[in-house]
Amino acid sequence: MTHNLSRREMLRLAAVAGGTVAVTGAGGSVAGQTADSETVPMFRYDAYNSGVAPASGPKEEIDDVWTFETDDRLTAQPIVSNGTVFQVSEDAEIYAVSGDGGTEEWSVGTNQPLVRTPAVSNGLVYVSTQTGRILALSVASGSGEWSNSTDVDAPSAVVWTDDGVVFCETDNAADYVYNLDAATGDQQWQFEVPDALNFKLPVLAEGRAYVYCQDQYENHVLAAHSLSDGEESWRVELPGNGSDNMNHSSAVTYADYDDGTIFVADGHGVVESRDAADGGRNWQFSDLGNINTVPTFADGSLYVATEEPALHAIDPSIGTRQWRESLNGSPTSPVYADGVLYFGADDNYVYAHDADGGEELWNFQTGGSVVAPPVVVEGRVYAASTDGILYALGEGSGIEAPDITGDGSPAQDFDGDGLYEDVNGDGSFTAVDVQALFANLDSDAVQENPELFDFNGDGQVDVTDVQALFAMLDGEQ
Repeated sequence: MTHNLSRREMLRLAAVAGGTVAVTGAGGSVAGQTADSETVPMFRYDAYNSGVAPASGPKEEIDDVWTFETDDRLTAQPIVSNGTVFQVSEDAEIYAVSGDGGTEEWSVGTNQPLVRTPAVSNGLVYVSTQTGRILALSVASGSGEWSNSTDVDAPSAVVWTDDGVVFCETDNAADYVYNLDAATGDQQWQFEVPDALNFKLPVLAEGRAYVYCQDQYENHVLAAHSLSDGEESWRVELPGNGSDNMNHSSAVTYADYDDGTIFVADGHGVVESRDAADGGRNWQFSDLGNINTVPTFADGSLYVATEEPALHAIDPSIGTRQWRESLNGSPTSPVYADGVLYFGADDNYVYAHDADGGEELWNFQTGGSVVAPPVVVEGRVYAASTDGILYALGEGSGIEAPDITGDGSPAQDFDGDGLYEDVNGDGSFTAVDVQALFANLDSDAVQENPELFDFNGDGQVDVTDVQALFAMLDGEQ
């Protein structure tokens, strides 16, 4: 039997297998927009705004592997590259945090609270500030590489492409989409979206920028512009108008489904499927509550989180509901990873739900609302909370980590595998941890928690586990 897979289906299969997903386009390339099982380069993973993680996340009951505290609210999504988590905070700092142990690698202060998700590529992390600047910082050290002032009152989050850094204005007089040279910060081009108000983050695909906005007559609008010359390819009016709520998120996602489809979630509770080529409407679904999230297309379903609150799965071919699951708090946009939907909510929880039927798999309580989508890398979920804390979540035993050395620093599980390699709890895995396990091998802290230190997997903790831990360390060096 011959199976003809669409390009989208091939990308999805590669994602589930932990491969690399590359988003490409023509005439204003967006090639190089890559996410893999350990990389989250920008808001919702890619220039498609897909929300599809090429990774497997935790499906069983979880614990916080580590937490990292800042001095103010966290309202932007974290991004991840080469084992480092980058998080901006309303305390005006961007932090680089070790994914292994949650320790700070560096931080850089700005002069304004930071609320937009950064992007990372080619050794630089790109940060938009509320004063109109786009900053490029060294991933390794946080040193400033360039700063560009475009006289934009409030730039959106940035989308990194092979052609440059793309962003737009987000104030009530929004007009332009901009492209900066990724290496120098010099402006390469800009184009106008006529009569556009209140648009957020452009979605880039197949040589076009897709923008959801409100026009001067307060109609809700979806427009497509060529990235090669900025010309408007098409514009369509959506059902909403000035008396209806706008979706304050970016609202739009692109999928290769059916030779190119735009899914748009209008704020007043309408989801539409539009042909990416000409904007023609395929279907409309309106039996929903207010929407302030981005849809996620994956594995034959379109997932939409609404403020009823509820999570919906919609058939992308005809626009009928597949299932609906009630929620406890207003959710963020969902992230799909290997059959699971991950999202945060304003009830102070992070959730994982089965994508097949919506059943809740687990939840984790933070100290504040979770208003930005979490991200999933292999075996981990990173979630930012308005309590000012970045949480690294992974499957674990659910027991309190013991203090092996008695100095007040509990042991840590760096990789979420349930084994606590950082025996002395100092935030790193070194020979000192091997020594600490050997010195405290017969202690109650070790012998009463054998599942945490059984490094050779024989069901007990003895000197062979010290040898196994040393072998693990030797393999990393």
